Amino acid sequence: MRRAMPKKSRASSSGRRGASAPPPFFPVATSVPREEFKIDDVQFTQLEKSGNIKLSESQRAKLLTLAEFWIDDFRVRHTARPKQFAQRFDKMITAFAQAEEACQLNERVGSLDRHLFHWPIETPVKDANLFLDALAALEFQLKSAREKVVALKDRLPPDPGRQRPFDDERRIIFLADIFQEAGGKPKAYLSEYVQLGSMADTPFRAFAQYFYALLPAVDKRDPGGFDKALRLALKTRRAQRRTRSR
Repeated sequence: MRRAMPKKSRASSSGRRGASAPPPFFPVATSVPREEFKIDDVQFTQLEKSGNIKLSESQRAKLLTLAEFWIDDFRVRHTARPKQFAQRFDKMITAFAQAEEACQLNERVGSLDRHLFHWPIETPVKDANLFLDALAALEFQLKSAREKVVALKDRLPPDPGRQRPFDDERRIIFLADIFQEAGGKPKAYLSEYVQLGSMADTPFRAFAQYFYALLPAVDKRDPGGFDKALRLALKTRRAQRRTRSR
C-alpha cells in the first residue's frame, strides 16, 4: 500500500501556475501502463555516497514511494489538453449535425423523401410502421447530444499551447525531509567561488540530482533547471518550518 504524501502547501509551485498553462483534467486517463519503480542495491549505495548519508530501510521505502508519485506527476503533465478535447468535440458536433440532417425527411409533394415517408408503412419489414417515429426520436436525441457537447466545449479553459509547468516543489521538499532524516543537511545555493550562477556542490544537491536522474521519464528538467527548482523548494521549506515554529 502506498504511503500518503504530504498535502500541497499554499506556497507550492502549483499555486504560482500561470493562467497560460491549463491544468490537467481529472480524473486522469493515460495510455502508459503503470510500472513499479525499483532501485537496486548498487544504486542505493551510490545514492548514499553522493549525499554522504546512510539510508535506513524505512527511508529507502520512502524514496521508492516518492519516486512513484513523482513519476505519476510526469505522466499527468502529458495528459490530454483542452485543445485536444475541443478538437474531439468538434468532430462529434459535425457528425451529430450531419446525422440530424439525414434523419429529416422532406414532405414536399412529389419529392423523393415524401415517397420514402410513406413507403415503409406498407412494407412487410418488422416494425417498419414505426420507422418514421424512430427517425424523429433519433433526431431529437442527436440534437440533445450535440447541444450537450457544445455546452461542454464552452466550459473548456483557454489553451494557448504552452507547455505545462513542472509541479515538483512538494516532491523536492519531501526528498529533503528524507535526506535530513538520514542525517544530512538539505542545502542548495549558488556558489560564490565558482562560475557566476553555478550551484555549490553540496551533498544534498548531488543526492537530489542523482535521485532525479533515476526517475524513468523522458521529459524532465535539465540539470540547471532542477538546480533552480531545488533552491526554490528549499526556500519554501524553510518558510513552512518558520511558520510552524511560531
